[in-house]
Amino acid sequence: MTAHRGSGAIKTLAVVATLGMFLVDMVGFLDTLTRSALGCGQDWPLCNGKVVPTFGNIHVVIEFTHRAIVAGFAFIAVLLAIWAWQRYRTSRPVKAFVMLSVGFIVLQSGLGALAVLFVNPPVVLALHLGFGLMALVGTMLLAVMVFRLETGVGKQNRVQLPLGLRRLIIATWVYTFVAIYWGSYVAFRDAGRFCQGWPLCNGHLIPTGGGLVWLDYVHRLAAVGLAVLVTVLLIDLYRQRQRYRDLWPATVVVAVLVATQIASGALLVFSHLATGPYLLHVGNLTILFSVLSYLTFRSLESPNRYSSRANQY
Repeated sequence: MTAHRGSGAIKTLAVVATLGMFLVDMVGFLDTLTRSALGCGQDWPLCNGKVVPTFGNIHVVIEFTHRAIVAGFAFIAVLLAIWAWQRYRTSRPVKAFVMLSVGFIVLQSGLGALAVLFVNPPVVLALHLGFGLMALVGTMLLAVMVFRLETGVGKQNRVQLPLGLRRLIIATWVYTFVAIYWGSYVAFRDAGRFCQGWPLCNGHLIPTGGGLVWLDYVHRLAAVGLAVLVTVLLIDLYRQRQRYRDLWPATVVVAVLVATQIASGALLVFSHLATGPYLLHVGNLTILFSVLSYLTFRSLESPNRYSSRANQY
């Protein structure tokens, strides 16, 4: 296939934007873990009344770095969105992912400002987390579309999925999104330390104790439920792996990421919620959710809507 003018540049920009939005989420997680969200005081967009603050402590460093990274990579993601909209102006999926990416970047930035101005209300923090993930997903799926339209990869594998399989993939995505919010609520309530030991909780299969113990215990049960869902999905797609050749490897990746997610959760418990294992846990989860989002996108595609770059979608 003949390379189109600017093909390499827009693909590079797509990769940088996706990795950048992943970094934005990771620094945001670190910001929340270290309680650095007010490192710049209640000032926004300034930091302690200055464009470049005095870096008197680690909280100022983390919060200012978070804001700077958000601004820089949000600009790159928006630049990708504008270029993609103009380059693939007849592609409905591209337009949908542009709106998803830019819309959630704007919402995420706005909620970040609200969190600072109103001293981190839990509802705003929770929404900020979810919107950050969706901004990453929108940018990542836009990058996928850029690569597919520039290279034609994926055209030959576009087949309609059975309704049951599509529902299973979508249900797994929704379940994971809810589980992510539950896990973030566990973190906001600082409940992760109330279930000591792993896989048992305080030495019991079914623990006794107060509400925070059960809050953490349900989080663990959610991980088991996700493992069951992904196992069913893996078995289903294994039987049809020759028909869905692009979905089968992605499903294997999801299964591996679920296993490493559970393992990183155990490491987090044994490390007494240390920073390194925490970032490993949330980073793995972010990648897992992104791959699941790709699977969900593929499950909703229609096989007869793909064409060459000349006709777009």
